[in-house]
Amino acid sequence: MVIAYQPAIFDRNSRQHLFVEFILRPGTDAALLRQALAQVASANRAGVKQVLAFGPALCERLGIDVSFADFSLDGVVPATQADLFLWLQGDHRSDLFDTAMQCRDKLDGFFSVQLEQDGFVYHDMRDLTGFVDGIGNPEGDKALNAALVPEGQPGAGGSFVFAQLWRHDLAAFNQLSVAEQENVFGRTKADAIEFDDERMPADAHVGRTDTDHDGVPQKIWRRSVPWGNSSQHGLYFLAFSCEVERFDFLLRRMYGLTEDGIRDQLTRFSAPQTGSYWYAPTQQILAGLA
Repeated sequence: MVIAYQPAIFDRNSRQHLFVEFILRPGTDAALLRQALAQVASANRAGVKQVLAFGPALCERLGIDVSFADFSLDGVVPATQADLFLWLQGDHRSDLFDTAMQCRDKLDGFFSVQLEQDGFVYHDMRDLTGFVDGIGNPEGDKALNAALVPEGQPGAGGSFVFAQLWRHDLAAFNQLSVAEQENVFGRTKADAIEFDDERMPADAHVGRTDTDHDGVPQKIWRRSVPWGNSSQHGLYFLAFSCEVERFDFLLRRMYGLTEDGIRDQLTRFSAPQTGSYWYAPTQQILAGLA
């Protein structure tokens, strides 16, 4: 049997996004919970693609053979672990709204909403800082290897997920010259060309996150999109990995929690507001909920 991941993880064709994080209500009937989740997972909605993912406690409650801890980074950044993650993608906000309402109709008896956040593709997939986002994503089989749990391991074919809402201080960032902004990121702004080793600042974002650990490249599959309006805005960071430890390692490098003590310059201009780990199961696991 071919293990099938949730295809929307890798589909980058939609320009509108909606992220919803849910907390399981106490005293929930296990059989009815599984039934509701199965109905949401199996629904086909024209123009909308979705990904469902579960937090550690919900994985245990559902008997999914994968074990990982709630998100934490030694209290350095907010940890807001919840239980159910729903990500909707489409080209029209109307379709996402209708779908979200349909999902809520099935889920509200079992979950309360912790966070509901719209997102959108900004110009040619740029962050609101004006820099192209996700240029370091692996492609083809390398993307699958980076994002999906390998065969023979618990949760094989699924993916560990990290979701984190960041709030930008664009006023401060835009006071920098373009050259200074490029040094923050470690690549050019107009055409997204990564600096070579000689030019790369030690505290540039690319230098802190495009790295190896014990000789293994720490590649992840990123699907982040901007959010907000002219008053408050930022990035909903969304990433998928074959192992949850990669997220922890990369975050520690960003916040200077490694031996070199170097902190990513980008954290001067953007601050995380949330943080949760999830597991996005295979289609077979979702089908087995019924």
